[in-house]
Amino acid sequence: MEQTVATSPLVTDISARFHEPEWLLQQRLEAWQTYTEAKVPRLEKTDLSRRSWDIDPLKGEVQSSSGLSESVLSQLQQQPRVHIQDGQVVSTFLPDTLVQAGVLLCDLQRAVVEHGDLVQRYLGSVVTAKESKWTALNAAVWINGVFLYIPDGVQVEPTIHYIYEFTDGAAGGAPHSLVVAGEGSRGSIVEVLVAGDSLQTDKIHTDVLEVVAHPEAHLTVSCLTQYRKGPTYFTVRRARVYKNATVDWVFGDVGDGFTVGLLESVLQGDGSKSTLHGFGLGFGRQHFDLTASMLHQGRHSESDMVLQGVLRGRAYSVYRTSTHIFKGAIGAGSEQTDRMVMLDPHARADAIPMLLIDENDVQRCGHAASVGQLDEEQVYYLESRGISRREAMRMIVWGHVAPMVLAIPSALVQELANELIDRELA
Repeated sequence: MEQTVATSPLVTDISARFHEPEWLLQQRLEAWQTYTEAKVPRLEKTDLSRRSWDIDPLKGEVQSSSGLSESVLSQLQQQPRVHIQDGQVVSTFLPDTLVQAGVLLCDLQRAVVEHGDLVQRYLGSVVTAKESKWTALNAAVWINGVFLYIPDGVQVEPTIHYIYEFTDGAAGGAPHSLVVAGEGSRGSIVEVLVAGDSLQTDKIHTDVLEVVAHPEAHLTVSCLTQYRKGPTYFTVRRARVYKNATVDWVFGDVGDGFTVGLLESVLQGDGSKSTLHGFGLGFGRQHFDLTASMLHQGRHSESDMVLQGVLRGRAYSVYRTSTHIFKGAIGAGSEQTDRMVMLDPHARADAIPMLLIDENDVQRCGHAASVGQLDEEQVYYLESRGISRREAMRMIVWGHVAPMVLAIPSALVQELANELIDRELA
């Protein structure tokens, strides 16, 4: 007997509004059924039982751009970029040189219409609807995101910027992005997510980023986020890395929101590599639950992860770093480093490193983790040289996060990160 797929007025309305093909509507409806059948997950150290799952990305009045986004956009006039506000495209630009090279850059909704075969091939291939309740919800109701395709052998310069604004008028956001790097290609993309200051508390924001790195490709993917208090944020960013390809992640968050995130590389090909440099500065009553994961399936695959967390007020962060070396991943190597610094007595942090090794022939595999208050001896040393305590604390914090910020392949976004961090340390 043929199984009937559940329908949803929200899903059919989204699909009809954007004139989507039948294959995408069916994909959305199947994902919606998965979402409705899935139970609210139970996470160690993070209680989701009282969080709202209400979302309607078609509702809400778009507000004016934030000062932060305007400061970035004003300097990106002739740079490759996509700017989206509450799912609506504000501007897109790709230089003629990259157009002639065959590079595709646009919002994902437009890509479905103009590059449907590519989108159908890759959409949902890296992050599936069946893996969690929030990925199913995103697959069902996503509206826009960035689509980047780099053909084989093409090198993209300068860095591509993707700006997404989640304004005060939003009734829940669900961006979905897809980045595909062809064989032997090179490039970098920076995602900046800016949230409003007075967001609705009974809504959910779910965003997904899928990255495909074909053999010999080299991608740098950076994400600077500002998850603000109000909604519940669920985010999944994953790369599938093929033979001798490399994906370098740079992640930073400065916010006070309630966030559950997964950032992961699947090292599928032999000789594949991935690194992660991440930092977070939490304040207020932030709850930030991040899992950084490397899945080694290919022989001689390598990964390294470094996470730095700084907490103020009553913020609470959980940083999980996980390395899984599967049977057959001969010669794989990985290292993890987690460091969490608490500036206030009520701030809390957990650093949880995990190693899952199913292969005997491993090149290297280790981890280190530390959680603690600011080193008073370091503070005293700086104070003894005439530096105020506040400035001394600021200098020590910057000693932790500066290398992560400098890893962002965009001087403009580095300046934005500096501004956000300095604002909270002032």
